[in-house]
Amino acid sequence: MLQIITDSSAEFTEEEAKELGIQIVPLAVVFGDTAYREGIDMQKDEFYKRLPTEFPHTSMPSTDDFTRAYVQTGGEETLVILISSALSGTINTARLAARDGGFSKVHVYDSLGVTAILRIMVETACKHRDKSAEEVIAILDELRPRIRLDACLDTLEYLYKGGRIKKGVAFIGNLLGIKPLIEICKDGTVGMSGKAHGQKRALKSLVEKLKSAEVDPDYPVYFLQTDVEEPSRNVMEQVGMQDARIFRICCAVGSHIGPNAAGLVYVVKK
Repeated sequence: MLQIITDSSAEFTEEEAKELGIQIVPLAVVFGDTAYREGIDMQKDEFYKRLPTEFPHTSMPSTDDFTRAYVQTGGEETLVILISSALSGTINTARLAARDGGFSKVHVYDSLGVTAILRIMVETACKHRDKSAEEVIAILDELRPRIRLDACLDTLEYLYKGGRIKKGVAFIGNLLGIKPLIEICKDGTVGMSGKAHGQKRALKSLVEKLKSAEVDPDYPVYFLQTDVEEPSRNVMEQVGMQDARIFRICCAVGSHIGPNAAGLVYVVKK
């Protein structure tokens, strides 16, 4: 059976990972001089309590972290599905560990996404783990360009400080009363998709995007929040999906988007 490894930005709990039989390699956030591994040294609640007063950095896993994960696969064919290479060097580290460790059955796949985008890809891979890595990769190649992530932020300050966007884009987004709308682009980068005056209009924009999309019913629609749930709940109610799953965004991603953010992830039809 195909072994599957992902990173902590995929939003799986430890219990969910055990149930699915997958491994999670943790990303880390750094406050001051101390690095905290997500889900191990720091939980989301504690992270979001510190975020408004301390600006964190992020740290990717080491080659040793991946080597330990590869050893645990017992030499079986393994698919490693990770955070976008445009947002993190994690995928390069994973490939280096596979190469230097001689793990010839390890296949490292670039999701070109993050958070619930990555989760949907891992869930899809798990449904097809009776197939070969090559066959699953073909399935993911078809799925990947159809997954959308749309979000509204309170500020672009965190993306700018983290080096994910340019200064000019951050300046536009931080104008008085402007709430930036962002998306994950096809190349795995973060792009500014629009702006709205005030959070109410920004959330309405998310509602309109989802309502106008041809959503593929074979995949879930996931909602995202950072520190507070209210903005995402607002969107869920407006689209009539109050029972959908909502995730608190992982620490590594939260470090770059800041507090009071809301978003959604969905798959469009072929």
